[in-house]
Parts: sequence; C-alpha cells; structure tokens
Amino acid sequence: MLEDGSVDDVVLVTQLPSDSWFEGFALRPNGKILASRLDEPELYTFNAEDPDSTPELLHNFEEEANGLINLCPIPGSNDEYLILSGVVDLVNIEFEDFIVWRVALSPDDSSPPKITKVTKIENTGFCIGIIPISERVVVIPDSFKNCIWCLDIQTGNTSLLVADDTMKVAGGEGDFFGLNRIRVTDEFLWFTNTSAGTLCRLPIERVQDDPSVGIRTTGPVQIVTDDIPHCDGLALSRDQTAVYTCSYTDGYIWKVGIDPTTGEAKTDVVLKNLSAPTAVELVYVNDKPKLFVVCCGEIEMNWFVQDGQNPWSELANINSAVSVTVVTQEERV
Repeated sequence: MLEDGSVDDVVLVTQLPSDSWFEGFALRPNGKILASRLDEPELYTFNAEDPDSTPELLHNFEEEANGLINLCPIPGSNDEYLILSGVVDLVNIEFEDFIVWRVALSPDDSSPPKITKVTKIENTGFCIGIIPISERVVVIPDSFKNCIWCLDIQTGNTSLLVADDTMKVAGGEGDFFGLNRIRVTDEFLWFTNTSAGTLCRLPIERVQDDPSVGIRTTGPVQIVTDDIPHCDGLALSRDQTAVYTCSYTDGYIWKVGIDPTTGEAKTDVVLKNLSAPTAVELVYVNDKPKLFVVCCGEIEMNWFVQDGQNPWSELANINSAVSVTVVTQEERV
C-alpha cells in the first residue's frame, strides 16, 4: 500500500478450500496467519510469505459446533487466541449455541493446539465477532439484538455495553445483518452496519478501577459515513485517519479517509473485482502497512449470489491441492 492508502500491489497469498467461507483472521507472532472457517468448525494456519504454502488444518471443533464465527488474539499472551464457535445455518440465517474457546499454539506448530472451553454465551441473538479489550474482557457485537455485549472470560458473565438504533438492520430486501465488525482504540469503539452501509464510532474510556468491566461509553454514536453498502470487514490505521472495509457483493475494497480534527470522511474505492471479500486485516511490517483480504470461495445461498463475470471467479474454484498442467506454445508445435 502507498502512503495515500491506494494499493500498489496485489498478490494471491494462498488458496483456501474453494467451497469455504472464512471470517476470522489474525497474524501470528511467527508470521503465519490463523484463519477460522464459518461454514465448517475448522481452524487453519498458513505462511503468508510463502507462495507455495498449503493451509494446515490445526483443529476441528465438530463435537460442539458446526462453524467458527470469529477469533481474536489474547492481549499479553504469546500465540494464544479466543475462538467464537456456534451452530450455524447459513442458508436460513440462523445462529445459536455460542461458545468461546481458548487456543494456545506452539511457535512451530510441532505440537497440537491446546484447546480450553472458556464459556458458553447465553441469551444473545447472533454473536458475530469477538474483540479483545484486555486479557480478561472482550466485546461481542450482536447483529440480531442490535447491541454490543461485554464478556468477562474469567467469570463468564455477560453485560450490555451499548444498544443503539445505528446498529439495527436497515430493512431493505435481502438485508439480514446490521451491526457487524468492530475495532477498539483508547478513544473510540468503531463499528460497521452492513445493511445500512455505515461506519460509526462511539466515544469510550478505559475502566481502570474494575478489571471486569474493561470499557465504558462516554458519548453518543457518531456516523462517520453512510456510503459503504454491504460492507464486511473492518481495518483501522494506527493514526485512525483511514478505515478499510470491503463489499462482498461488489468485490470492492474501500478506504474511508477521516479528518482527525473535524471527523469528516471521504470514501474511495482502492481495489475492484475481488471475489466476495469478507474480511480485511491491516498489519504493519517494518512500519509499512500491509492489507490482507480474505475472500469466499464458490458459495451460493440464494441471498448471496456471486457475480460469475468477476475476473477472479475462476481462481475461486481452484484448490491448492489440485495439479495443473500448463502447455507452452513450443510444446504445441
């Protein structure tokens, strides 16, 4: 990526199973990527810097879930993560039986992951993500109950952080998901609403006197922009002047440039024609920003129909295990 936020190079890092839907994503201390699969309860890792890397299945949570909804690294830990699983029906948009797991990985993946069941989350709608606030507290966006929960993973207690009209489903035809992705800084909680096409931020402060609380809100929700329809994924630059999100229907990557003084925003398309991007993650390698994008495979669910004319569509049908024979012009002669 360039200093102005535009994209100067696009590289296919690896090919995940072509009939899959991935949402959770994290960069590990060893440089590998950890990714969770939504349509199956599978956790993968792969080397993002090795073009020949084949995704490695680390664990299958099939005994208590049929999908992994999202994941996050645990602050203060070394290669440990929280995984949010559930019983998922993607065709009928039904989600239930949410469980949070703790996963500890070995640096070279020479030993199996250590899996610990943390807690089951009760009395929620659709827990669509998990975002760390501290070693003890995470926030969980609920796309069906239009709110954000705080979860104390030490006690398993869940409390309401905020509920707001900006988190509701807009109500258009084919709109199922309102509140979606979240990022948290010291000053703001940022979130997207997929059906409304909005990016919002909520002023917050860290709670120092009660480690079971984590954060509290200090003001009303601010709508930053409302021109990112069907947005999915959310990445925030270090200085909070740029937000990146994607459109899984149009194959766009958007950059929302934000004036730190006025809060005014300008939205630009920085990349087009991706095949159903569903997650973005911004990391800094040697202080240079690198945006990772996860794209769905060939999945059709009536409410989510991909454009067959997309130039990346043929790649979406390829598995890394498939052998491909290339015949040169000389060999034809």
